[in-house]
Amino acid sequence: MRHHAMQRIVYNGFVMPVVYGLFPAAARLHPKLRLFHDGRKNIRRRWSEQARRIDGRPIWFHVSSVGEYEQARPVIGSLESRFPEIPVVLTFSSPSGFSYATGKERRTGNVKFIDYLPLDSRSNARFCLATLDPRLLVFVKFDLWPNLIWEARERGTPSILIDATLSRGSYRLTTLGRRFYRSVYNDLDRILAISEPDALRFSACVPDHRGISIAGDTRFDRVIERKRNHRRPAMEKGRRTVVLAGSTWPKDESRLLPALSRLAAAEKDLLLIIAPHEPSRERVTGLREWAESRGLQTATWNERSTLSPAADRNQALIIDTVGVLAEAYSIADIAYIGGSFSTGVHSVIEPAVMGIPVLFGPAHKNSFEAIRLLENEAAFSLHNAEEICNALTSLVRNPDARIAMGNRARLYVESQCGATHRCMETITNFIDTAGAQASAGQVE
Repeated sequence: MRHHAMQRIVYNGFVMPVVYGLFPAAARLHPKLRLFHDGRKNIRRRWSEQARRIDGRPIWFHVSSVGEYEQARPVIGSLESRFPEIPVVLTFSSPSGFSYATGKERRTGNVKFIDYLPLDSRSNARFCLATLDPRLLVFVKFDLWPNLIWEARERGTPSILIDATLSRGSYRLTTLGRRFYRSVYNDLDRILAISEPDALRFSACVPDHRGISIAGDTRFDRVIERKRNHRRPAMEKGRRTVVLAGSTWPKDESRLLPALSRLAAAEKDLLLIIAPHEPSRERVTGLREWAESRGLQTATWNERSTLSPAADRNQALIIDTVGVLAEAYSIADIAYIGGSFSTGVHSVIEPAVMGIPVLFGPAHKNSFEAIRLLENEAAFSLHNAEEICNALTSLVRNPDARIAMGNRARLYVESQCGATHRCMETITNFIDTAGAQASAGQVE
């Protein structure tokens, strides 16, 4: 208990004062932080107004950004089907996640409240819990706010972590990280890990925790759901072989673009689609200029109808719109996934579920599914432009091998479904417990 109290003293006496002191100045210098800061202006007033429109005690989901929202979505949808009377609150850390979700959620279903989560002070945590009075607090993946968890425990509000991830190289497993996060993980009622290695790492951090189990990753259920409901892009593929590079960063492009240049010079009937991770005007313009300098007929996503499949030269499509990458994968034959020459590969399961081979760079240990795709001979890990070009050329020239590799990728994704059901079993137990307690109170 003394150890737990010490973590709270350090966090609230040092960490949060530093954050509050530096945050306004940093926000003036960094556009993303400015959005993060400005989105939280007048936040208590907004929260109070939205909370007054909620009928009943909600289940509160907190996610970091777009990816975590997509992981939460199948669980939210399952809640709406089984418990339509229970409202859902959805909060975000990042501006991109908040903007994406507000465009997707029409609040005609069970999601009745969408907003940013205020900075993690004790006062804000108490305000949020008192305002919402949630029956359950659900965190997704790893974005844990310590004061909110500690205050929920003191208030008697259960909290769980679904899609729980703790990578082998996480700072949370360092000596200092364990000392701090032990006090956070201990106050979560359940930790539902995505895999056995993740569960073991959580258990190593909090060996006395009895609520750690393996539920799987709801992203697999989500991509299956999106594949079932997706609309194909309004463009004809024709005879073109479509190579799609998704979520690329400059470090990816320094290897990828030379490989694509060589591929386009040697092959015909190609459509190269490039989706930069941040499709800013500068990035899109730079990629378009690169494509045009290589003699490729070029367009952006919104101009895609101008790229006729009957063209007599190879083509390039630069995605300048957020939220269409999954749709674009549906017409691809081969996918390269970015982030794998820097901090770590982005999601590989969106292209894999479409039944296409997946390529990425050496930084993929952050993704257990990327490792599994390699083990299933459904992906390639490549280290330089020459290896990328050779792999692409082989796949373009050998459609039978390409299709077989893609089928292995699809079958792996389909074999991993079911996490939503397992998460719902846990959530339902908390709902039933809360209902039984409420009934007992009425009897008394």
